[in-house]
Amino acid sequence: MQATRARPTPKLAKEPQDGPTIMTVTKKIFFTTTLILFLTDILAQDKASYDFAFHEITKMLKGEEKLDFKRAVFLTENAFTSNKTDYQEFCQKIDNIETQLNLFMRDKGITIHPIGKQFAIFNYMMEPSKYNDNVRLTYDFDDLTGRKDWTKQFVSKLLRTKKGNCHSLPYLYKILSEELGAEAYLALAPNHLYIKHKDPKGLWANVELTNSSFPRDGWVISSLSITTEAIKNEIYMEPLSLKESIAMTLTDLALGYKFHFGHDAFTMKCLETTIVYFPNYVNAHMIKSEILGENYKKSIAANNNKPNKEIFQLEKEIAGLYNKIDSMGYKEMPREQYEQWVKDVETMREKQNQNTPSNKPKN
Repeated sequence: MQATRARPTPKLAKEPQDGPTIMTVTKKIFFTTTLILFLTDILAQDKASYDFAFHEITKMLKGEEKLDFKRAVFLTENAFTSNKTDYQEFCQKIDNIETQLNLFMRDKGITIHPIGKQFAIFNYMMEPSKYNDNVRLTYDFDDLTGRKDWTKQFVSKLLRTKKGNCHSLPYLYKILSEELGAEAYLALAPNHLYIKHKDPKGLWANVELTNSSFPRDGWVISSLSITTEAIKNEIYMEPLSLKESIAMTLTDLALGYKFHFGHDAFTMKCLETTIVYFPNYVNAHMIKSEILGENYKKSIAANNNKPNKEIFQLEKEIAGLYNKIDSMGYKEMPREQYEQWVKDVETMREKQNQNTPSNKPKN
């Protein structure tokens, strides 16, 4: 039998291989353009939320709106979330705490006590009880300065998780004191915030929420290495006015913006406005010097490492700012050193077990 040759399998015609079709290129261009426009629109919305917060806080500082620390804090946090934080929900959580504080004061018979309101706030924040569902607020040691997650600094995060840091804990204390009409003030130390209020004798008392204690001035000075010049120039340990506290939130706004977009004219605008209303806020001066330093490096690199009029002006401005910071008595406390200080303070609190106040404030 004669063998038969297998019929060859027909081959399908192929598209030309000399490059993408006009239709393919057009689709890619359309997709890329759409994506760019979409991302640009999102970026514009994000920046618009920061502009809104800046203008609203500035109106308070100018006297065009009532000074409201709670709203200023909310505005900075809401800007970071691109207007995704609900102000009514934020206020409701504060109102719920205020209700419990009033119940606490009534039950303890300290409603009219000179520091009854301050004691109620401290007890709610630092001691487990039926008024806070037996959950005290604690220090969050995970990324405690918000280098990885800026929301670690937020009061809204503290309210949600019951964990905060030396930024959100004093801020909440201040908000609650404003809501209750209690006299309590934010006070600064290197990389740190705490609370000051007057005791029944009219003397200043310090409230340290890091370890739920009432330290003397000497302990604050020595443990945080505060210089004599800094105390004399009132950059640390001074009770801040309500306006100064609100001005400080503009620096918070600048730092949140930097986390998203880096330094630019907006961060400088926030810092310079802070300094107008709070000239002694050394952190604002420090961050401003950082921005000017970055601008100097960019300018000198763009000019092939050759000086010009703009660079000379930057050098002069930076030198003047450094001199001012030095004259204020500022002494750098490295972030790592501060973080270790917080951990040491917590260890001390646990060992000494002295964080339980009496049932009633003393007269």
